[in-house]
Amino acid sequence: MAHELDAEAETHPPASAESQLLARLEALLASAPLGVAFLDAKLRVERVNDALAARLQRSPAECIGRTLGDLVPALAGSLVPVVEHVARTRDVVPEFEFAGEPPGLPGVTRHFLSAVFPVLVAGNELAGVGMILRDITARHEAVSRERRRARHQASLHSLTAALAQAISPRDVVTAVVEHAAAAFGAAGSVIARRAIDGRYLEILGADGMPPDVGTEWARFPLSTPAPLAYVVRTGESLFLESDADWVQHFPELQALAAGVGHQANAVVPLVVDGLPMGALGIAFAAARTFDEEERALAVNVARQCTLALERARLIESERAARAEADAANQVKTQFLATMSHELRTPLNAIGGYAELLEMGIHGPVTPAQREALVRIQRSQQHLLNLVNNVLNLVKLDTQHARYQLTDVPVEQALQFVVEATAPQLQAKRLRYEQASCAGIVVRADTEKLRQILLNLLSNAIKFTDGGRISVGCAVEGGEVRIDVRDTGCGIPAEQLENIFDPFVQVDRRLNRPVEGTGLGLAISRELAQGMGGTLTATSTVGEGSVFTLRLPGA
Repeated sequence: MAHELDAEAETHPPASAESQLLARLEALLASAPLGVAFLDAKLRVERVNDALAARLQRSPAECIGRTLGDLVPALAGSLVPVVEHVARTRDVVPEFEFAGEPPGLPGVTRHFLSAVFPVLVAGNELAGVGMILRDITARHEAVSRERRRARHQASLHSLTAALAQAISPRDVVTAVVEHAAAAFGAAGSVIARRAIDGRYLEILGADGMPPDVGTEWARFPLSTPAPLAYVVRTGESLFLESDADWVQHFPELQALAAGVGHQANAVVPLVVDGLPMGALGIAFAAARTFDEEERALAVNVARQCTLALERARLIESERAARAEADAANQVKTQFLATMSHELRTPLNAIGGYAELLEMGIHGPVTPAQREALVRIQRSQQHLLNLVNNVLNLVKLDTQHARYQLTDVPVEQALQFVVEATAPQLQAKRLRYEQASCAGIVVRADTEKLRQILLNLLSNAIKFTDGGRISVGCAVEGGEVRIDVRDTGCGIPAEQLENIFDPFVQVDRRLNRPVEGTGLGLAISRELAQGMGGTLTATSTVGEGSVFTLRLPGA
């Protein structure tokens, strides 16, 4: 037995430390997840690990003795010059990134990071070149996705800013066709909408598209077998990634697909209230794959386009309605002005003849006749006031009112108004109180200030029975405040602001006949604002009302 062991020992001597180290290095190379290769001085493969051999679609033995040009012809143009440089200069290239089609994967681009370094032996002699290779395609794609996402976001923000400035459908279309192509790095884009009859599509705008898109295809039936029409008919997005996809979906347009110069298309619907009303098409010169992010971006751009088009349509509709209303209002205003001028002449004649009759110019006047003449004059004056108010309102409405601002003493303006309304105050037996306004001066048009105060005082008299009317003045900062206060029945809070609308009267007691046109307060507020002031009111039902006029101080 001992002899057998001795014989076996002679046949298999104990492994040396060097051989153990080599074995471990071999195990290290075999286990390494990175590709490792050693090229001899003639740059032929002398050693390659399993990871790199698998990447080359070969066994390690098949790689030995071959050049990189033999093993990876598609990558040799990028890799061989670097290897030759290292062999010639003995420089170390710690990081070298390149891309290409690896063996066995035609049409697929992979990205690699390589370290290339000289292998030197005793005497600094070049034994060969070492190379470590790592596939970084996943990392490269992640970086590309982030860059693409950032570009998409920037383009989307740019589109949003452009659409915010667009106030007409044409502005919206121009912004979208320009920014949509830029957002995707596309060759062109087009927007179409369903025609009013619902049976045709109309091209609203295009950029970077063939000329016939705006001519032969400017308007075409919705039933046409074409991407834009298909999307509007179905309401579904369509992503054609190559000419083959185009021909598969629309074989009738095979000849057209070959001539447009675009191999990929993204077409998404423009949906309004659940109904596809148009479509946005984005065209690409080369075939491509649309990932989920790009598809979502296309839908997002289409949604923004739809919202902007609807907003622009509403703005245009509002403008058209406003123009129509302005035209109608102009006709109404002109009619009122003409009729008012036409009425003033006979009304003045009626007043003049009634006054002559009352004076007895045409013979004696009996008491009964005199009373009738007084009623005629009162009615004539009422109608004349109505006509004058309408004329004033027309002037304010058409901005024809002219203001001659001067320094006006408030006391003087009030004195004129009190004298004019004295008969009304006496007729209703109202007590009039006025705080001293001496020395208070406003910057106003004298006639228009008198008209405001006359309207306010007349209004207070009209709606106050057996009470008191008071006027106060004060200087507040750079303004003058004039309050006209009555002890009438007051105005309900919900109706208070309406009293400044034209032709509005708020009857402060039910079943009460109140004369007037409902124009006095409307005109007064307009006049106050025209002089840089305000006219407001406060009121308490059962206690009375206060009308406050504020005007700039002199």
